[in-house]
Amino acid sequence: MDHDVAPALAALLGRVNKLPTLPSVALRVLELGEDPYAGIGEITEVVANDPVLSAKLLKAANSPLYAMRRQVDNLRQAISVLGFNAALTLALSFSLAPESDAGPLDKLAYWRRSLLAAVGARVIAEQAHINEASKCFVGALLQDIGMLVLEKAHTESYADMLVACDSHEALVLAERQAFGFDHAVVGAALLENWRLPECAWRAVAGSHDLTLSSKAAQPSGIACCVYLSGLLSDRWIHSDRVDTLDERFADQAHVVLGLDQAACEAVIAHMDEVLPHYAGLFEVELVLNEDRASYLIDEAREVLVLRNLRTLQEASEYKQRTEMLESRNRQLEARAYIDPLTGLLNRARLNQVLEQEFHAAIAGGWPLSLGFVDLDHFKRINDTYGHQIGDQVLITVSRVLQAQVRQADIAARYGGEEFVLVFPGTEEIKAFDLLERLRRTVAAEIHRADGADIVVTTSLGLATFSGNLADSEFGTPEELIRAADRALYAAKREGRNRTVIYRRAED
Repeated sequence: MDHDVAPALAALLGRVNKLPTLPSVALRVLELGEDPYAGIGEITEVVANDPVLSAKLLKAANSPLYAMRRQVDNLRQAISVLGFNAALTLALSFSLAPESDAGPLDKLAYWRRSLLAAVGARVIAEQAHINEASKCFVGALLQDIGMLVLEKAHTESYADMLVACDSHEALVLAERQAFGFDHAVVGAALLENWRLPECAWRAVAGSHDLTLSSKAAQPSGIACCVYLSGLLSDRWIHSDRVDTLDERFADQAHVVLGLDQAACEAVIAHMDEVLPHYAGLFEVELVLNEDRASYLIDEAREVLVLRNLRTLQEASEYKQRTEMLESRNRQLEARAYIDPLTGLLNRARLNQVLEQEFHAAIAGGWPLSLGFVDLDHFKRINDTYGHQIGDQVLITVSRVLQAQVRQADIAARYGGEEFVLVFPGTEEIKAFDLLERLRRTVAAEIHRADGADIVVTTSLGLATFSGNLADSEFGTPEELIRAADRALYAAKREGRNRTVIYRRAED
């Protein structure tokens, strides 16, 4: 920061009695975002303390942006659908949404521009192949937060300034002339005081004046996306200047990120597709140009784009998960927790994870389903074709399990030819459908040995804990496993190759 500016800025912050404070939920969300060991369980626990935020994330998981075939009906399941990074970003966005309190600043217009910029930063990052789209979203969302400080510190003069300026760019110039700095500098200082990640407040600091002059001051990819997002958002705010604003955005995008004209047009088209869904998600009207509205009516195109969005998001999340696992020294973890033959979790790790999910279900009040899987007549395969073929069968079945279960579910080898599947946040009927699909898929696999075709079937038992200790017979994870095991043996008694749901009468 400029040494001449720092004292004036410090004085400004010191004069404001009630600075905007980061909500406690948002602060904890940001801490989780910086923790490489944090996962879905941790963010679920934090968000569960805020009922309004929980409801909004449930709404997000059921929105067309994720195109789920089944309704998501609990928070644990919602965050599993959204993915860790998307849930973090949305949780922070909702937490920071400004209230419509008194003051000269139009809070609705402020939030609209912030959200337009945040969505734009994410789209630009994806187009430029910058693998930090979530951080770009957050940085762009926060880039104008300094306006709230200036409004509180200079209420009357800032009100006159807001009325006199017909554009965001004009407001920035007026702020610099009046105060010696603009709201981006104020916002960066505020975020630094809040101890937000350096990449966030530096991106905010450069959101109106990106330095490209020296290698030492080269901006990060996040800062570039945040800077461009402000230019991009203006085209939806000032619909009478679309052509001029498009030209300016394309020029700056080429200078800053090397994007060509086709890439810039793809960014704008992509924004047209997703803005209606973000508008519904955040319950705020986002201005769209009339000449582009017809594109949004084509439902087939919309569905295709949404599915492509989901695919891109899943690919990004997969890469981030992979990098996270590598940072935790994956080889050591694998030796401790992974079954060497099948690649699934081993029994020791299963016991740990199940204990965590059981207590999370109690805390959150959501269901936890467990499936016990056993290969039918597996001993006959070993005796007839040898243990090497038996191992190949186990490996193939394990791959089917991994392919069929969802990202948030847990698959483990319990021992021998027995497997356990854990479905957090999943009620009994949905878990039963998943197990039945798995049973049919395993039976459709053809294994070959000595010129013969081997068909393997499975018997499955299912038990579900409601999440409420008061109305459940399961008081521990071990009792849940035993119940699923009993249902499994009931399936074998009834003829094998079927799924049986545990009922108390079977005891």
